[in-house]
Amino acid sequence: MVASPYPVLAAPADWILICPQEGSGEPQFRDRRGHVFPVIMPGERAIADKLCSLSATAAAENVNVSVSNNGTNTIYVAFTDYSTQLPGPITWTNCTVVNNQVIIPGVTGGVTTTCNALVPATAGITRFCAFTTQVPVGQSPNCNLAQAHNQTNIETNFGTGSNGVCYPASLSSCVWYDISVIPQNCTPAAWTLNYCQNTGGAAYNLPVSLSSSGQPTFTCQGPPSSTPYGNANYPSNCGIPTATCIGNSTTCDNAYFWPTPSPQPNSEAQPGQALNIAFLAGP
Repeated sequence: MVASPYPVLAAPADWILICPQEGSGEPQFRDRRGHVFPVIMPGERAIADKLCSLSATAAAENVNVSVSNNGTNTIYVAFTDYSTQLPGPITWTNCTVVNNQVIIPGVTGGVTTTCNALVPATAGITRFCAFTTQVPVGQSPNCNLAQAHNQTNIETNFGTGSNGVCYPASLSSCVWYDISVIPQNCTPAAWTLNYCQNTGGAAYNLPVSLSSSGQPTFTCQGPPSSTPYGNANYPSNCGIPTATCIGNSTTCDNAYFWPTPSPQPNSEAQPGQALNIAFLAGP
């Protein structure tokens, strides 16, 4: 007689598949008593390998995002799919969400609230924006309208190398990120003429900083000013939109003031690098 490779008293429904961590080791089964044993049968082994591979791929295709509120007042942050103008796919893991807005209280007792989220790499072109009052239930918060409402616009593009978004193409996931304060009707010609005066005013309501490990940090902060870029009231501490460097310095370009600066102030967070969004204190 050949002994059964699995505990006699354990039914198949009682077994839990344990996938190797970080791709090291072999799939195993665990029973309800906590005993771990190898996957021996060839058919079951093939299925286990496939399931663990799918699980690892799914995990790699989630991008971590954190949003902090360093101001004193509560803000309400929304995430919008650019193509549909509907709420984008995002899972907030530690904060309250009402009407597709995550509620982030202001600093209390020196403590800053940070809300964490997972966004699938399939999310594509999307937008974050923050409201200073909650959008009423029955109305959908829409960051695609940030320019029209003079809101600071955080532009994101989540993707993978295989769908042509990430560079290099071998990357399993990435997110491109930037800050835009471009007025609603601003064009390159209007910028050249008079810095887009009378084209709707800067898309700016709250200061913000974007960062990711090893990547440029973009910081855009007020107060809004009429100098040196005309009457659109661009934030005055947002870098220099005509600079030849991007991020990490007040002498570089930190946000889109107009549609086609060169170089363009955006950057790519790669696998394992979270996108950190911090709404700042001050104007």
